[in-house]
Amino acid sequence: MSMNTELISLPIKELYLWDENARFPDKYFNSGQNELILFFLSKSDFKIKPLVEEIVKDIDLHQLEKLVVWSDEGRYVVLEGNRRLAAYKLLTNPEIVSDQKLSKYLIEQGKKANISNDFQLECILADKTIGLRYIDRKHANNNNEVGWQEPERTTYKIRRGSESQSEFIKIGIANIVRQLDLPEEMKDKILGKGFVTTFFRVVAGGPARVEFGLDLDANNNLIVKDQNFKDKLKVIIHNTLQKKDFNDKDVDSRSLNKVDKIESYIKSVNPADAKKVETEIKANTVEDIFGVKTVNIAPNTKQSKQQEKPTATRSKPQPSGLFTSSDVPFRIANSNLRLLYDELRSIDVAQFPNATHDLLRSFLECSLIVFLKHNKEYDTIQKNAKHNPTLGEMLTHIIKGKCKVITDKNLIDTISQVKTDYDQAYSLERLHMINHNENWVSTERDVRTAWAKLEVLFKIILGSN
Repeated sequence: MSMNTELISLPIKELYLWDENARFPDKYFNSGQNELILFFLSKSDFKIKPLVEEIVKDIDLHQLEKLVVWSDEGRYVVLEGNRRLAAYKLLTNPEIVSDQKLSKYLIEQGKKANISNDFQLECILADKTIGLRYIDRKHANNNNEVGWQEPERTTYKIRRGSESQSEFIKIGIANIVRQLDLPEEMKDKILGKGFVTTFFRVVAGGPARVEFGLDLDANNNLIVKDQNFKDKLKVIIHNTLQKKDFNDKDVDSRSLNKVDKIESYIKSVNPADAKKVETEIKANTVEDIFGVKTVNIAPNTKQSKQQEKPTATRSKPQPSGLFTSSDVPFRIANSNLRLLYDELRSIDVAQFPNATHDLLRSFLECSLIVFLKHNKEYDTIQKNAKHNPTLGEMLTHIIKGKCKVITDKNLIDTISQVKTDYDQAYSLERLHMINHNENWVSTERDVRTAWAKLEVLFKIILGSN
């Protein structure tokens, strides 16, 4: 074992989150511990609630992974394991959460775990240099549960000290992208998995440095000489997401796989086309009943003229609504339920994913009420709950095997997943979020994933009415 490390156990109360962790945006430098913890909790991608439950479930086991701790003038700072530390601190200090429902949930989980701020966590005490090597092993090489995206890896390289001129240029461009007056989802998409490699290949490579006059000052801050760079950047972002430019030429990893092709594309970018980008965004922006705006700038999959010629075989039209796999429409006696059903069959999920997700949740709840009343089980649940049963309580009734009609073990297991798989689109948690979380929006993929999971259940409960 390295002479620069030591295996120790430290109480939760003596451990501090590292505000320079690459997961935290720059504005969180020198932030308080509670603010850092709440940042983790606010992002569903960090999966804090499932992590809390895993910790509670396995509280009797030794930690699979130790925290990597650096003693900063006697203050134990966690270099690796900040997400896990945030989960432990939420279990022992649930009062930092203002949301009463969530706070109550954390209190209940804390009681199950039966731990306090004095609970000891296994740690590797190391100097900072060695600690950063552990981060290299787990995060910089993608060996972790919640993988870093390119901007995070680049940010880490900058803070780690292994930066190059190219990395500084990338981080400078990423910062400019974040400041553009574009929808946040477009910024997230262009800097996320699937597009960022092509995007940086175009805007941070040799041809871009020459064309846009990209350079670094003495402090490695990005300098851009092209006065129209931001407008050109908007156009490039739009083209990359669409995979086409405004002349219908391909803009993707295949068409831009050589320096001369990238150079030709960059020279063709017209800053005046930024107005076209704004027009398309406006035309493709949808606002739901809660005031949440989403923009649908999807890849342009327009086929060539040759491909568009009629052929002897017609492709099956893509479904717009749900229940499309049902051969015969259900005959639903309840008139109000039938109205919801008809809307779900005809609604354009791609254009209205948030409305569809919300409607799907309402339809599930109302269908279960009708189903349980038809089978004379609703009153029993209502009597035990001492109030009108919630969607979760009705699902629990089925999961516990108390439903006379639903007895198939595989179906019950599926319904159980709806209750427990918090990070999945079909989960009860995610179905509720569309109504109760102002930071959450749905996608068509979310809705269709939820439908695929729930379809068998719907066929049972609707077929019995």
